[in-house]
Amino acid sequence: MISFIATILGKVLFYIYRLLETAIPQEPKYISYYALAVIITTIIFKLLLVPLNVAQTKSQRKMAELQPEVQKLQEKYKNDQQTLALKTQQLYKEANHNPLLGCLPLLIQFPIILSFFWIFREPQKYAFTDPSLYQSMAKNFFYLTNLEHVDKTMILPFVAAILTLITSKLMQKIQAKTNPQMQEMSEQQGMMKMMVYMGPVMILFAGQRLAGGIALYWSVSNAFTLIQQLISYKSIDDAEEEAVEEAKEKKDEKERKRKKN
Repeated sequence: MISFIATILGKVLFYIYRLLETAIPQEPKYISYYALAVIITTIIFKLLLVPLNVAQTKSQRKMAELQPEVQKLQEKYKNDQQTLALKTQQLYKEANHNPLLGCLPLLIQFPIILSFFWIFREPQKYAFTDPSLYQSMAKNFFYLTNLEHVDKTMILPFVAAILTLITSKLMQKIQAKTNPQMQEMSEQQGMMKMMVYMGPVMILFAGQRLAGGIALYWSVSNAFTLIQQLISYKSIDDAEEEAVEEAKEKKDEKERKRKKN
């Protein structure tokens, strides 16, 4: 399956490269058609995944809206986990909300990430099948003379790692807003901290061995994801404020009715 997806993505990369040759007759000195094709292909597929990420944001926002009710159930049934699970499930059902939708974009993006890895590992197999064309192509990206080679300066892997770290920490905040109980459990087990730092560390280690093209893809992809997460965080924050304000208004209304009676 990964090979099939890599073949499709590779063809897209190839056609974008050809399109750039036509659209820009004079290849830029500091950034090659190949580097531009990598950047544009990455952005295109990230854009195609936007609807899924919007669905994820809506799911997270719904979780934030339902959180006050979930916390009430947690307090009421804190000594009866089975009933708590049933009541929570019933709450989600009545709200027409499926918490698992928040994981769907991650499941779909994973094979795409692996496919890009395969493409940049073997570009002549999945994208540029004409050996003479591939050998004659410029593959520079500013300070890198060839994206086939490892970025020995580690600038791109470092950028990708930092962006991953920031995105992971932001995701941690989003999870804290949408499900505080899960966040507490993760912190107690040390899992959340490990997940936040493991990704950046793995990217730095991989960057010492993998082609610069992969590091460029990671950097562009992570920058796009970070922007999405910032928008998502703002959206969830707004939803949480609205939910608090609505709860306050209801409470004030009840208080006014009580005083009248």
